[in-house]
Amino acid sequence: MADITAKILTEIRDEAREARTETRENFNAVFHRLALLETSMNDVKNRLTSLERHMAALLATVPVMNERIDRLEARVSALETSAR
Repeated sequence: MADITAKILTEIRDEAREARTETRENFNAVFHRLALLETSMNDVKNRLTSLERHMAALLATVPVMNERIDRLEARVSALETSAR
């Protein structure tokens, strides 16, 4: 009976080792993928931040451009009036 018990324990020990090795490899793969995902998300975040800065700069020029267009329209109207 002791021989059978020892044999079963030996088989279980080997299977447990294999299972732990497989689990360790799976976790390593998952953690590697998570690290890649985190890097990718940080890249996206940095790009969005850059885009927000550029959009803010662009939107800041809108009032200036509107003022210039208004002055240009006024000049064109003045030229049309003086040409008549």
